[in-house]
Amino acid sequence: MYSRKRDLHSEVAVILAAGKGTRMKSTGPKVLASLCGAPMIEWVVNAVRKAGISRVLVVVGYKKNEVAQVLEGLDVDWVEQSQQLGTGHALKVASTLLGCESRNVPENIVVLPGDSPLVKPGTIKTLRKVHRETSSDATLVTARLDDPKSYGRVVRDRHGRITRIVEDLDASEEEAEIHEVNSGIYCFRAAPLLEALERLTPDNRKGEYYLTQVIEVLSSVGKKVSAFTVSDPDEVLGVNSQEDLKKVTEIVGR
Repeated sequence: MYSRKRDLHSEVAVILAAGKGTRMKSTGPKVLASLCGAPMIEWVVNAVRKAGISRVLVVVGYKKNEVAQVLEGLDVDWVEQSQQLGTGHALKVASTLLGCESRNVPENIVVLPGDSPLVKPGTIKTLRKVHRETSSDATLVTARLDDPKSYGRVVRDRHGRITRIVEDLDASEEEAEIHEVNSGIYCFRAAPLLEALERLTPDNRKGEYYLTQVIEVLSSVGKKVSAFTVSDPDEVLGVNSQEDLKKVTEIVGR
């Protein structure tokens, strides 16, 4: 099921907003949690729009009708992930809509989590600029955190090339010591992304299809993966609990 308002453009933003957000201990969808009077998803949509991307597709799932009602007011498209099988699966669901007419497949797909409301339009612009200027197949936004716990770690080889992203639950002791983390914000060339999504496997502790595995798939076949690190790590803070929500609210109020 999906809502489609307009033709596809050469660039599209996909916002992942299907999760329940169990740790929020709330009855409503996590992305609708209020941040200074507006739902978190609205903050992300506004950042994308201010960055110059007009075509926005949101993947919904848990309590989809509540989320879709808010999205109607934001004038964006949405598609349903009926089973929450992971972020990789969510993007694959989105890709079925993006690729339903071959002439309309966008050149680049920007992906963002719906629970990172502090991302700035300038960061999204820089992401696209780096992606374009480096002729990369995938470009990700990273941050360096003193306490990287709960975030995926960015694994590089001895030449500094990104080889994969390992989720916190799956990280070895050595990988857990890495302080460069994945923000969950990416820019992909659509063609190699769609191919990589077909190769994802649920071989991890959650048994889910991780979007992060796309980076390993692309790297393993010689595709170019780039990154840039944000100067303000607050931008990549994900809201997974009431404590997180309180923290980002305090940051906005500074």
